[in-house]
Amino acid sequence: MTDKAHAWNEDMIDGLTPHEHDYQEFKSTPYMVDEKGITAHFIASLSKQLSAFANGGGGRLFLGLNDDGSPDGGVPVDVKGGGTRAWLEDVIPGAVDPPLKCFNVFEVAPRTDGPSRIRPGHAIYIIDIQASEDAPHQSGDNRYYLRIAGKSRPMGHVHVQDVLRRTRHPQVTVARVTPFGAPEPDDTDPRGPKVLLCLQAFVANQGRNLARHVGCEIILPRPVVSSDARTRILEPGDVQLTQQPGELTFFRYHPTPLFPQQELLFAKVWITLHANNIAAVRRGEAALRWRIYADDAPAREGAVPLWTYAVVRRAVRTLRKKSRRLGATP
Repeated sequence: MTDKAHAWNEDMIDGLTPHEHDYQEFKSTPYMVDEKGITAHFIASLSKQLSAFANGGGGRLFLGLNDDGSPDGGVPVDVKGGGTRAWLEDVIPGAVDPPLKCFNVFEVAPRTDGPSRIRPGHAIYIIDIQASEDAPHQSGDNRYYLRIAGKSRPMGHVHVQDVLRRTRHPQVTVARVTPFGAPEPDDTDPRGPKVLLCLQAFVANQGRNLARHVGCEIILPRPVVSSDARTRILEPGDVQLTQQPGELTFFRYHPTPLFPQQELLFAKVWITLHANNIAAVRRGEAALRWRIYADDAPAREGAVPLWTYAVVRRAVRTLRKKSRRLGATP
């Protein structure tokens, strides 16, 4: 949990879509507070809402808003000793089992630069819940909940099994792709000058589960992979090449498990820039794409345009200057 209370204000409240859905729930002040203080049913109901959001894709619970999303005056800021926000932060983790780790509580005070629909001494409270890696979370009534069609509903056995599978997958992705070494210019090719560049792809297991089997496809546009670049990519001997129209796919299987939070160098990727491909690179049309597989988790994909890298931009400028001298500006 982090302190981000400054991230919401009354203008943002006014800009909310005026209806509830799977990621948004409005509750008026009497839901939480009556003339005696915290209502008798609040903790039990809050537990169901927390369970539903954390077991699904996350979401926000607004306290002090009418059904249409308009402020109803707000919740007193001192409903409990130490302040309402601090009290919510104390009770939320233990309201479900296992305890909730990833959430924030935002306090929106009345605006000071004009009329406000929040009364002095009151605030709108926003409980922001992330999809939880510790799911499924059980509510205080010993049931599991999920947001379905804008409501927090009890989960069936199939839903529980789906959540268990989701949270037990390793979360492996390409963490970064970075340039490596100095560019290698080549002015000996009779077709014109070219530059070879090396990029390193690092993979990381960002989840909490061991990834026993990890494989990654690196997909490159055919025009940026010369025969020399292709030879260098295949040089380690454990990389497989598949060719499709317009692109080349290089696949490598990692021979050892990837531990939670572990990051490692997965592959070195070589590209070649020359007069016939730098226009596409400059337009951002040439990208390094990847598709990564880890155990039975869904494949994760991503891409980075080659023009992103300063070393690529410098190499393109150098090639354009050489081409001008040869009388053929690409």
